[in-house]
Amino acid sequence: MPSQKTSRLLQPLRQFAASLLTEHLDPWHAAAAVFWGVFIANVPIYGFQTLAIIGLAALLRLNKPLAVAATFVNNPLLQPFLVVSAIEFGRFTLTGRFVGFHYPGHLSDLKPYFVAWLIGGLEMGVLLGAVGAIATYLLLWLRSARRGQRRECARFVNSLFAGCSSFDRGFVRWKMRLDRIFDILSTEDLGSGPVVDLGCGYGIALAFTACRDRERRLIGCDLDARRIAAARQAFGGMNAEYSIEDVRHFEFPPPGLIFIFDVLQYLSAAEQVGLVQRCASALAPGGKLIFRVPDRGLGLASRLSVAFDRVIFFLAGNQAGPTVLSAEDYRGALEKAGLQITQWRFRNRLPLAHLLFVGAKVPRGNEG
Repeated sequence: MPSQKTSRLLQPLRQFAASLLTEHLDPWHAAAAVFWGVFIANVPIYGFQTLAIIGLAALLRLNKPLAVAATFVNNPLLQPFLVVSAIEFGRFTLTGRFVGFHYPGHLSDLKPYFVAWLIGGLEMGVLLGAVGAIATYLLLWLRSARRGQRRECARFVNSLFAGCSSFDRGFVRWKMRLDRIFDILSTEDLGSGPVVDLGCGYGIALAFTACRDRERRLIGCDLDARRIAAARQAFGGMNAEYSIEDVRHFEFPPPGLIFIFDVLQYLSAAEQVGLVQRCASALAPGGKLIFRVPDRGLGLASRLSVAFDRVIFFLAGNQAGPTVLSAEDYRGALEKAGLQITQWRFRNRLPLAHLLFVGAKVPRGNEG
């Protein structure tokens, strides 16, 4: 078929583009690419900057698209500021003082400005390039550290479920790949003390918590007997307790952390507020309550989330449909319980929109 032939012809081009975009993107090489890109952008060789940075990136084996992108710091909006600043830096180097920029009246007066511009451009390039390189290195270093921690936790979770059925293993593996909540948990301070997961399913969030502290007490409940059985099998030998119980009536000891993910919408408005406040009251000082609800304010992603929830409710035989309160209602419940609140919205790798709330209980003596 013509489409298959076209695809085969374009495959080498796609591979070349992918390798070009991803080559040498470790923190050191990326920082060097940004440094030289910003440096060349400040050198007054207009018309040759792109050629110069591509040649330099090839010589130093740097990421060429990133280096070229860094030259765009010299754009029509910033160029007047960069040129004037370079001239002032150059004149300070030549004369030992800032004399202020004045537009020359004659072409013969441009020579001192050009010399100052050349010297100051080199200085600005080094200064701004260093700032850009440091910022790039720190950003990529932190990102790679977080990714490494997440990969370690993912391997730990998969190892727990290695002895379960192929369906359970596959569900857990794909859940971790598609649900961004685990990216957030891998970077969140999860404190210490017992962890309670209400509506825990397979207990994946509890497993992520145990990745950092294998001795931590894990407590979960869910109405799905099959998933609870799989969790009991996976967490055998660990300090974990799983119960088939309703979240509205489940009793638990004062925890340091409580999870409620994709559960509240199954309850009435009054039951949701009551559960949130009960959990907040049960938290040990310094503990956290982390829960997620669908976000109704993100356009198409929110409409898809609503449709997905309705399908889940229909398959479960629940004709009432999900009940989702406003963000102000959830915040009000947390504030009434005396928790310090962090809230943000995010989209999953599936096109689903969520609101995440983190309520922290202030330790005694730190109020106010």
